[in-house]
Amino acid sequence: MSTAFPAAMSFEQAIKGFRHLGVYPEIENWRDQLRQWCSSVLLKPLLNKIETSHIQVMQKTSNLGLNVTTSPVGSVLPPNGNITTILTLDQTQGYWQPHYSLDEHGLLQELRDSLIYTIVASVRAELRGKKQDQTVRQLLTAQQQHAVHQQQAVRISHIQECVNAISEYLRLQSLMKGEWASSLLPCNSFPVDYTVQRIRELAEGTCVKAYEYNMREDTREKNKKWSMEPPTDSHLLLYLFCAFLEHPNWMLHLDPNSGIHARENPLYLGVLPPKEIFPEKYIAVVSGVPSTLHPGACVLAVDKQNPTRFALYWDNKVQFSLQGRTAAWDSMLLMCHIIKVSYGGVVRGVNLGSSSLNILQVFEDLMKI
Repeated sequence: MSTAFPAAMSFEQAIKGFRHLGVYPEIENWRDQLRQWCSSVLLKPLLNKIETSHIQVMQKTSNLGLNVTTSPVGSVLPPNGNITTILTLDQTQGYWQPHYSLDEHGLLQELRDSLIYTIVASVRAELRGKKQDQTVRQLLTAQQQHAVHQQQAVRISHIQECVNAISEYLRLQSLMKGEWASSLLPCNSFPVDYTVQRIRELAEGTCVKAYEYNMREDTREKNKKWSMEPPTDSHLLLYLFCAFLEHPNWMLHLDPNSGIHARENPLYLGVLPPKEIFPEKYIAVVSGVPSTLHPGACVLAVDKQNPTRFALYWDNKVQFSLQGRTAAWDSMLLMCHIIKVSYGGVVRGVNLGSSSLNILQVFEDLMKI
């Protein structure tokens, strides 16, 4: 298999390919609807998470008697790190003492792990109690037993809500830094404040009107203030689109690999499954030319060069190689179309038409199968 990224198709070649696939001229309308979907479903809800996630952490920890102060996602912080304050209980004095840390991620991760341990320990203790405290429970009325169980359930619920809030906040930070599936991007990381700012700009309006497939000269000049080269809008949108597929409805606190349904048409991001063990069907988004192709694979490959090229592979060969103003939109549309037609509309066990993804609205009244 060639290691060179496929040359971009001409406009005429792309139209011919669309016609052969049966998506032309419908794809012209799908683009506009995808832009609206990206605005209302992808970007605006993500921006809301970005602006409120740190508040959720502070509120949920306060329910446990902890006073935690965290910085907003994407905020400009001192060069020596993030300052997080957690008021911890001084057992000798009986009141909360401030503890300062420059490692926000590490401190919150430590708190999250501690809370998870507390949940597990509580469940184990309750199971042991059911075996060992038969006599004690016999002395309690049914009403008293219910009150005890209800109190424990409320406590565990508050702890779990806190774990969820911290997990979401940490994943958002990782996503904004470009550390989540970093192999999809031209660089391993980028300025978190740039990402948040650009998402805010792209979320304005109803159709991602600020989108620039290839940075204009004035945009490049403006971006020189960043310490590292920021991603193009093409790379950034595809990166966020993939994150949304892995975390439908931006449920960032959930483990994307949990649940048996995630095994149906799994999604691989930045990597391909091992040659020895691979699913019968799967979807992948990778950077550069895929090292191998499997019969049941649908692979979207993205070039790291600028302007960006997008290549789609299925049936063991490259089907499209697109570059230009609409390339990112067309690539996402074609991948979703193939999932709809050849994969039952399911990726990672989730249907594209479900309320958590709701992508099939882009193709409504236009899809021809």
